[in-house]
Amino acid sequence: MSAKLNRLFFNAYIEVDKLCAAKLGLESGGLNEYINKLINSRFAPDREETLNRLTRYRGIRNAMAHRSGALDQLDEIDKTDIKWLQSFSYDLSHKRDPLSRYLRRARGYVRRRRFFGVIIAAVVILAAVLGYIHFFM
Repeated sequence: MSAKLNRLFFNAYIEVDKLCAAKLGLESGGLNEYINKLINSRFAPDREETLNRLTRYRGIRNAMAHRSGALDQLDEIDKTDIKWLQSFSYDLSHKRDPLSRYLRRARGYVRRRRFFGVIIAAVVILAAVLGYIHFFM
């Protein structure tokens, strides 16, 4: 059973890696870059759990890929790990992953800051114009 789970895990991991690469505009190494970006995005929702899982899964995948016979012998994963990767893959596809949600919030914050900056500038200009008119009347 372990070998079958390991193969399912390995395939799910590869799928997530490809989705991350596509999301970040890379040829390969998508999951590594996603992890790096997540490390730098301190306020991303669900950051800690996602970062811990992806880092752990990367280590397991590397062991499977680089240790002789590890794909058939490792017993560090279970069905919930595979389900989590599949769920994360779905979230990536639908832009519901932590980085996508973080970037959406950040863009909204920038838009609000710009909007309020324009409002404040308009109020200052209006006050200056009204003060100017009041001074000469």
